[in-house]
Amino acid sequence: MKLFSAALLVVSVWFASAVESAAQSSAATGTASEEDEKKAAIAVVLAHEQAVQSYDFDKVDALHTADSRGIEESYPEPRRKPQYVETFGPLKDAGVRINYHPQDAVAEVRGDVAWITVTMHSVWTADTSAGRALLAGNEWRATFVESWVLVKTSEGWKIALGHTSQVPPDLGVEVDYGRVHGGVRLAAVPESRPAGKAGIKSGDVLIEYGGQKIDNPDDLYRLRYAPYEGRKVTVTVMRGNKRITKAVTLEAMK
Repeated sequence: MKLFSAALLVVSVWFASAVESAAQSSAATGTASEEDEKKAAIAVVLAHEQAVQSYDFDKVDALHTADSRGIEESYPEPRRKPQYVETFGPLKDAGVRINYHPQDAVAEVRGDVAWITVTMHSVWTADTSAGRALLAGNEWRATFVESWVLVKTSEGWKIALGHTSQVPPDLGVEVDYGRVHGGVRLAAVPESRPAGKAGIKSGDVLIEYGGQKIDNPDDLYRLRYAPYEGRKVTVTVMRGNKRITKAVTLEAMK
């Protein structure tokens, strides 16, 4: 958490400096309307996602500045030109198909700097043995939140900084964090969400998740990424003195 906070600080300082410089430049040259610029910047981000999805690595490189950076763990690091080839090349060679569904794109433009955030649902499929080995099955689903900083160049908007984080699948419960041992009491379980649909109820005490013992909220937190969206996970709860086991189909976080 400290590293992540430090990374945000670095990005914020960089962004503020870039905004101040860009604002001075824009005042002298004039710009298109803010809404037009937002649409143009979002279009670049969506083109980037399409290029990654189709394994068009030359197009990916063309949409980045020469000195673009990415945040993987903590601080921004220079993006190596073959990085996407190294990451996605084995998937391409194994015949893995990627289907991105970007939505909820939000843009903020200040002069010649834009900050774009987009939620991206994705479905990864394979029908070859090599592809299935990489995905641990025929299909893998995940939702990501991506944040991009773009700068206006003579060639249009270019990606200067990017950060991607995966969103855990939705179990559909609210946890009572006051209980520290003996399982996790579920403070709220809406009937419209995964656990509720499976018959789990508010007040149940979660003691096993995916075959793993749950003694406290930290145990559940550590396992949140283990199963993927669309997968069934076995959940065991105590309801009074009754032990109940249900199969819950996880959904994409909304």
